[in-house]
Amino acid sequence: MADELSVKAPEETSRRAAPSVFEDEDSASASATHFDPAFGRRFAERALDGLVVVRGGRVLDVACGTGIFARLASRVVGSSGRVVGLDSSSPALEVARRIDISGTIEWITWSGGRLPFDDETFDVVACQHALPHLGDPAGVVSEMRRVLVPGGRLGLMTWGPIEENPAFAAELDAAIKAGLSDSGVVDALLLDCSMHRVDDLVALVRRIGLTDVSCRTIRMLANLPPVAEWVRIYPSLPPLANRPSFNTAKDST
Repeated sequence: MADELSVKAPEETSRRAAPSVFEDEDSASASATHFDPAFGRRFAERALDGLVVVRGGRVLDVACGTGIFARLASRVVGSSGRVVGLDSSSPALEVARRIDISGTIEWITWSGGRLPFDDETFDVVACQHALPHLGDPAGVVSEMRRVLVPGGRLGLMTWGPIEENPAFAAELDAAIKAGLSDSGVVDALLLDCSMHRVDDLVALVRRIGLTDVSCRTIRMLANLPPVAEWVRIYPSLPPLANRPSFNTAKDST
């Protein structure tokens, strides 16, 4: 389950870095191979429809990770459009470039703060499931608005409550039962689902001057691998990847 917020556009931002959940190419590759087909692609398709991405459009994917939203947007806008994916993780962007066989998407390393574009550059600006990981969400959303053309569409997608996302809830329960509450695993899982309140998301965008706001909750079933395979794969995916305490405990079982 995820909450999707879309706004239509009618300055100051923080210089804090935008941390990424992808610290190495292994975790980025695992996410592109297993997470994107099960979750990322289907949510990205819904976001594309909700944001009315059209042929010839100019689209920015903020904190793009391995680039599933950017790749799908590129197919829609075609050669007359422009798609840019930004992320702070070089490994994630390397995986994104490798998957992008068209070579038409611009992949740019962005460490937070001001977005590297002029005012009113894009028709659509989106951030999918990354908002809780950004050091200054309000500052980033303000920057997203700055680079949006008047009448453009800004979209934010966040995970719903963890208790309504069974795959995450099962992993949280397993981590607690395994005594990993202080390892960072629990905090990482809860962080992913921490910005699920619709009222808070609406207030966030209204504070930066956006007024034409719509919100919807998306629920869908995911086609996950068999349990034995999922248990083996899931620890290699964010937010659990790169958690030393979890990897040590996993290897000792």
